[in-house]
Amino acid sequence: MNNNEENKKESIEFLIKDTDMFLGTDYNRLASHIEGHRYFLGKNLKSNITWDEATFSWMSNYYQPISQVMENWTTQMSFPGRRRADVFFEICDHLYYLSIEKGREVNVYEAVLSYDANFGKALGRFMARLLFQSRVA
Repeated sequence: MNNNEENKKESIEFLIKDTDMFLGTDYNRLASHIEGHRYFLGKNLKSNITWDEATFSWMSNYYQPISQVMENWTTQMSFPGRRRADVFFEICDHLYYLSIEKGREVNVYEAVLSYDANFGKALGRFMARLLFQSRVA
């Protein structure tokens, strides 16, 4: 295994061990998300981005903010019994497609509320719809 692959493996294993969200089965999804982030970051900055830079940026701009907003009760109530990591990855995808749809960068809070409001269940979905409508209006 070359140095880049070893570095990639170590950083993803760190995410799995040091967060309460991911499991070993999430390895490929994490690698894919970080690699996609690395691509777009490099494209936007017009420079080569190292794996470590991409991982740090992904942690700072996606993992931490999304996981913090996911702690709100609308997300917890909207997806009872679902694995947090699965909901997290779905919210990441929703954030991306919502930004394309709106033609602007959507903030994490808006994306999480939108996801809860559109795909959640029961009271969490209802409350997210109220909060989302009042935020957009």
